[in-house]
Amino acid sequence: MEDAEPIPSHAATPASPPRRRPTYRRVRRGLVAFAVLLAAWMAISFCVASRLTRRMQPAIPETAPEVAWGPMEQHRLLASDGLRIGAWYAEGRAEAPALLFLHGSGASRAQCLGRAALLRPEIGCALMFITLRAHGDSDGDYDDIGYGARRDVVAAVDFLGARRPGRPIFVVGASLGSAAATFAAAELGEKVDGYVLESPYRDLKTAVWNRTQVLPAPLDRAAYLGLRLAAFVLLPHLDAISPVRAIAGVPDDVPVLILAGGSDDLATVAEAEAIHERVRTHGRLEVFPGARHNELAVVDPDRYTRTIVAFVAGACRDRR
Repeated sequence: MEDAEPIPSHAATPASPPRRRPTYRRVRRGLVAFAVLLAAWMAISFCVASRLTRRMQPAIPETAPEVAWGPMEQHRLLASDGLRIGAWYAEGRAEAPALLFLHGSGASRAQCLGRAALLRPEIGCALMFITLRAHGDSDGDYDDIGYGARRDVVAAVDFLGARRPGRPIFVVGASLGSAAATFAAAELGEKVDGYVLESPYRDLKTAVWNRTQVLPAPLDRAAYLGLRLAAFVLLPHLDAISPVRAIAGVPDDVPVLILAGGSDDLATVAEAEAIHERVRTHGRLEVFPGARHNELAVVDPDRYTRTIVAFVAGACRDRR
């Protein structure tokens, strides 16, 4: 029998199979994971945006407080869209102007009592405090960051005009309240003799960006983009929520005082400067060094009082 032909040594070990590309199953798992993350991101964004545009606390009663400057009347104002707005009113000297105070986000009219206590002895003015919609004892569950609250401001100014015909009216708004004041300006026209805007934000897009900066990168950008996308659904009038645009509604002969905190990272000095630029011919900007958001009257109460008292007195004199 013939000997079998020897097998070459290189053929004894089979060649290794070529490395395969990721399989369809792996690609599909990656796509599913991405879709889940995307859905979770959008769901969280919508939940946060929905929370920010809804009433933070259930409606609570706001009893008129006892104050040093006299009795405080309790009122319910009717806004043009049918919502009832809680208000307090205190009469002043017959010849004095009226100051309408507007609070910040998540607060109520009681937040403004401290500011009023600084100004009332100096001016002897009539005082009105309202709680903006979706806050305190006022109607409404939807909070569009001051845009809808313009109707509350108009209702309060109309009340003061009927109660004290011919007397000057000044609107003093802080943060959210300053935005509501600017949104109402075009409709109010010459009914208001001057505006004091404390810690105003430039526009809603900028306000959202400022508030996401507490997150580390890249979560800050992800949160901002998610909230911006959610806003297109929850705030269809997003572009209109812009005090820097709305301030143009203030008539050229109505003075505007803008107050900003030098250390405010929620409504920055740069934003106040941008708003001031739109009313440069009849506006004035005052920056309080070291003051954070809504802290101006706390950081420097003397300057705060002097600045507003001088502004009101000058405006009343100029419009006689």
